[in-house]
Amino acid sequence: MTPWIDLGKGAILYQMNPSIYHIDYCTTLERLGLGHLSTDVSRSRASLMGSRVTKSVKDYPHGTPVLISMDVTRKKHNLKLDGIIRTVITLGCKSNGGSAADCVFSNFSIVLSEEPIEEPETINMGVIYGQSKVNGTEEEEDDDLASVDLDHWLYFPPEEKVIDISKNLRHMVHLEIKINAICDPMCKGLCLKCGQNLNTSSCNCSQQTNRVILSMLNCYFI
Repeated sequence: MTPWIDLGKGAILYQMNPSIYHIDYCTTLERLGLGHLSTDVSRSRASLMGSRVTKSVKDYPHGTPVLISMDVTRKKHNLKLDGIIRTVITLGCKSNGGSAADCVFSNFSIVLSEEPIEEPETINMGVIYGQSKVNGTEEEEDDDLASVDLDHWLYFPPEEKVIDISKNLRHMVHLEIKINAICDPMCKGLCLKCGQNLNTSSCNCSQQTNRVILSMLNCYFI
């Protein structure tokens, strides 16, 4: 029995299976509802990196692949999902405004709790230095769960068998969107005067500026 159920339109459900502790899964940006980040630029970069869309993705065989690798561990009444999400997204180049491929390698942790999620009354500021631990292993497990942001705690009662985690996966990709992406380390950008993309062709603005400066200097010294 597979631990994944993909309903399309961005819905990815984790299906409870106690016998499975590691999961590898492939989807696409389009299926996650992130099609606006998928272009030929991202697909080409993903292909160069060796990422391919698997045959199971029949609705978007030419989409930008999203690879998810995840370990599942049980901690008391919780399931902890630790994984990495790998993909390539298309952003705007900060130098010329064109498309820039940005690789995403993002770690994530999700806690599936059998008990309803409640906001803590007090904020845990960490372990006080010098304070001894009586139940070291138990407290270490608690600290491990406490390190997961509350937004990534999901209520997963025992009677339920599947849970939607696609929102959390989309959130991890959204966190990788930045404003300083660049299409190429050697990008020349745009001419600040005429707006010409200097990667595709040149302009004469710098020469014209130099001629104006020389003309002004000649007038000054005459």
